[in-house]
Amino acid sequence: MNRARIATIGVLPLALLLASCGSDTVEMTDSTWLVTNIYTDPNESNSISNLVISQPSLDFGNSSLSGFTGCVPFTGRAEFFQNGEQSSVLDADYVTLSSLDFDKLPDDCQGQELKVHNELVDLLPGSFEISRTSGSEILLTSDVDELDRPAIRLVSWIAPTS
Repeated sequence: MNRARIATIGVLPLALLLASCGSDTVEMTDSTWLVTNIYTDPNESNSISNLVISQPSLDFGNSSLSGFTGCVPFTGRAEFFQNGEQSSVLDADYVTLSSLDFDKLPDDCQGQELKVHNELVDLLPGSFEISRTSGSEILLTSDVDELDRPAIRLVSWIAPTS
């Protein structure tokens, strides 16, 4: 066995060990977040149907948001807060999404994709409580005065590193 191969074999476990020392929580800005559930009515199905071909998603920046509704891309502004005070995205427990700009809806957006698109277009401009349900899952709950508040469940495209 040549020395380069032995060195590679020796370094690989160290690299894997270091990679496993990462965070057990995926930060909001470190991933594309897939929309898996949209809760608008307790009597209706809330999961994104398997019939939806293009997965809706959200990407958070430090003060911005971009995403895909399942039909069109969009961009917008995001303001993050913690305990009522403006904060960084990393510390936030609350977000306000505004100035959303959705691309023109194509004629071929129909069925389940159109349903999901319409729900996201209706829900996204607004304020949301940010809850972590796991290291790779976020629940955005609409800050509205209703008993059954609408919410969006997001799952990270990447897994936590520990």
